[in-house]
Amino acid sequence: MSAIVELERRAFAAFKPPKKLTLSEWADEYAYLSAESSAEGGRWHTLPYQKGIMDAITDPNIEQVTVMKSARVGYSKILNHIIAYHIHQDPCGIMVVQPTIEDASGYSKEEIAPMIRDTKVLTNLVSDAKTRDSNNTILQKQFPGGVLSLVGANSARGFRRVSRRIVLFDETDGYPASAGTEGDQIKLGIARTQYFWNRKIVAGSTPTIKDFSRIERLFEQSDQRRYYVPCPDCGHMQYLRWPNMRWEGSDTDNVSYACEECGVLIPHNKKRWMVERGEWRATQPGNGRHVGFHIWAAYSYSPNAEWSNLAEEFELSKHDPEQLKTWINTTLGETWEDEYASKVGADALMERAAEAKYEVTVPPEEALVLCMGCDVQDDRLSMSVFGFGRNEEMFLVDRKVIYGSPARADLWKQMDEVLMGQYVSQDGFEMKIESAAIDTGGHYTQETYQYVRERSQLGLIGIKGIGQKGKPPLGKPTTQDITFSGKALRRGVKLFPVGVDVIKTTLHNKLKNAEKGEGYIHFYPTITHDYFEELTAERQVLRYKHGYQERVWMKKSNARNEALDEMVYSWAAFERFRQRYDRRTMWDQLEKRRNPEKPTQEVPLRSKRTNSANRQNFVGNW
Repeated sequence: MSAIVELERRAFAAFKPPKKLTLSEWADEYAYLSAESSAEGGRWHTLPYQKGIMDAITDPNIEQVTVMKSARVGYSKILNHIIAYHIHQDPCGIMVVQPTIEDASGYSKEEIAPMIRDTKVLTNLVSDAKTRDSNNTILQKQFPGGVLSLVGANSARGFRRVSRRIVLFDETDGYPASAGTEGDQIKLGIARTQYFWNRKIVAGSTPTIKDFSRIERLFEQSDQRRYYVPCPDCGHMQYLRWPNMRWEGSDTDNVSYACEECGVLIPHNKKRWMVERGEWRATQPGNGRHVGFHIWAAYSYSPNAEWSNLAEEFELSKHDPEQLKTWINTTLGETWEDEYASKVGADALMERAAEAKYEVTVPPEEALVLCMGCDVQDDRLSMSVFGFGRNEEMFLVDRKVIYGSPARADLWKQMDEVLMGQYVSQDGFEMKIESAAIDTGGHYTQETYQYVRERSQLGLIGIKGIGQKGKPPLGKPTTQDITFSGKALRRGVKLFPVGVDVIKTTLHNKLKNAEKGEGYIHFYPTITHDYFEELTAERQVLRYKHGYQERVWMKKSNARNEALDEMVYSWAAFERFRQRYDRRTMWDQLEKRRNPEKPTQEVPLRSKRTNSANRQNFVGNW
């Protein structure tokens, strides 16, 4: 009888599903490190700080995992294990997004192929890409129940016509600005998972420049977990921070960590003890579905990540900004912030607006001329009106958005109302927009050309932004042909080139100026925080071109920058106003027009021949 019972037990056991393993459990049981892609080949052993990251990926309650990391923490191998786990345990469609197609091909050859060869449970599940009748290639590998696709972020083709349950983004900060012409690769990849209730989105990268880092943006959207470790002396839990590292002078042989609670100096030989007793803790509420991890080299068990090594690397790089940037990115796993780059933030400018002594649409007495900049979008016109006073003091007077397609005539009729509108200043003076500039570089160029052509007498100019270095704020115009209703018009439109780089730099320096008076930019107190987010959406960063450093303006990830563009175009309109005026007498004459009773100071005439009468009568007479 016992033999029959035993037989039944074995029979039922044969049909029992395998135990559901977490990713770290699976890796400790099955994963193998190949010699050509690892410092030490052999069985994988999950480190304490890796366990929380890995198990979050197989947690059914978590949909998205973000890892902002340094080098030397084993993330690349974790990425391999995710792929292997799903090939073996939970087959499905998987997509891996590398920065370029070449990177995807290299990752397949150097990581995936050796892993499949050396991990016994995978060998018979994925056929060799070299087999003549194989469906597998370097960039696509099929296995029972699923497929692995490897794509480059520089090509939109890999994101088309596929659905994948698992999408893995690797080194996101190395992605180009767009996948061809189709936009952000993170959004494109996530869109491939939208039909799966149990989808998993994993992104990991070493960060780059603050506010331009994709992984920083994703991490800030998560619950921002840090790995807390106990102090061996007082037991206080804390996550490791670089400022708490201690050594004497430039002697980095003996580096300790100062406990933030009791101040005791913890030697490096206590690091493993601390890490083994550590735990991940969220530092932000999060939504429960998107978890984020920050991990850096101080936790690493790598022999090259001893605290003395990290300190020595810092000492060697601290005097060279470019080397220091690399060290901060790859050792601390943090973003780099150029000292020159903006300390101008939306919150600080919001505080500046709260101090303003004038209201929206009511120019202050100091504003002597109104200029407007207009940005043309596919579904709206967005514009800002600035008042300019002596010493280039600026005042945001009004901000308007007109919604609708620029292909429609009624949208431009509404624009007329703004362009020809009147403003009454604090001292009761009626003011109109003296000069306006509108961008013509969008999708509705011909419609914009036609509008400018018919309203040049109102002080409106069409502009085209030029991003090259050294271009003047407003260059000499050229005549552009206009096609209307399929026919070329006999008379074209004047188009002014605008040196956007030099204007942005000028305005950026003014925004950094916190002292009221010369060059100060004022904002009316009811302007919204979103406006300042748009205004600070770009900043200058260092880039190398032909072996030389140069500063270029870059837009933050997924940020709107319409307010900044409108301010740039307003400045271009002001430049146009000044081009047609004697700058030495301009402000005096504007004040004389404002207050005829007020005496003005004597200003010498220009030495070159000018038509003084025409210049004096210019204000308001385009």
